[in-house]
Amino acid sequence: MLSQYLSKLDFTEKEQNIYTVLAELGVQPASVIARRCNLDRITTYKHLKKLAERGFVKTYVRDAVQCFGIEDFDAIEGYLKENVEEYERLIDQLPIVLNILQSLKSEEDTIPKLQMFEGEAGIKALFRNILYELKQENLRQMRMLSSNTFEEWVGDEPLSKTVRSFFEDLQGRRIQVDVFEATGGLVPEHVRGIPFSQLDMSNLPIARGTTNIFLVGHSVYLATYKDSQVGLKIKQADLSQIFHFLFDVMGSKQKAESRRQSKTDFCLLPSQ
Repeated sequence: MLSQYLSKLDFTEKEQNIYTVLAELGVQPASVIARRCNLDRITTYKHLKKLAERGFVKTYVRDAVQCFGIEDFDAIEGYLKENVEEYERLIDQLPIVLNILQSLKSEEDTIPKLQMFEGEAGIKALFRNILYELKQENLRQMRMLSSNTFEEWVGDEPLSKTVRSFFEDLQGRRIQVDVFEATGGLVPEHVRGIPFSQLDMSNLPIARGTTNIFLVGHSVYLATYKDSQVGLKIKQADLSQIFHFLFDVMGSKQKAESRRQSKTDFCLLPSQ
């Protein structure tokens, strides 16, 4: 079990042997460890230095001789925690990385491609077009920013069957949706993120007076449902990256605010 566990930490077979010998013998010079592991001293020294660089082994000097030992087995836990944080950062950055990779194989023209959608039929076509882009580009993520001010909320109307069906289709296809809502009085003043799993379909901010931005790969969709229903699709790789950057910034701020709120809530807990 120990060997399998260490291998999961990217220990080579020789490094596993060296580490277990150090655990048994304590601080020793490379020559002693080499004899015990049945390795030559140069190979042993190379692996010891590698383990030391990763924080699993510490170097000492005893009687003018460089030695190696394990100061604390908790270094394994520290290594795991650091990697968890790093993998979480990589997961957060995955959508934008996928979009960049997608752009590498794309031969899109530098001139943006524009498409207009007008009226109720046009808005229905806009949502169908979004689904088409997701399928055509094999994308697993859509990002959305919606205005939902008090003025808009007062004149709110029920979510149409078309839009409800659209979001249910996204859920069925397991599309990740990043939803942000711009709230305020007469004009948007604050932005908050809404986890897609917690999204209330009956109160989704797509109604009269609402303005939406949908970001799908290299395509940016702008839609307004106020007096007249109008939509615009802009497809261009460089332009879409600006919007992806803005969504990344909003997401980072939302996570930072959530962490601050969690710490505040923790501090406010009554002491036992």
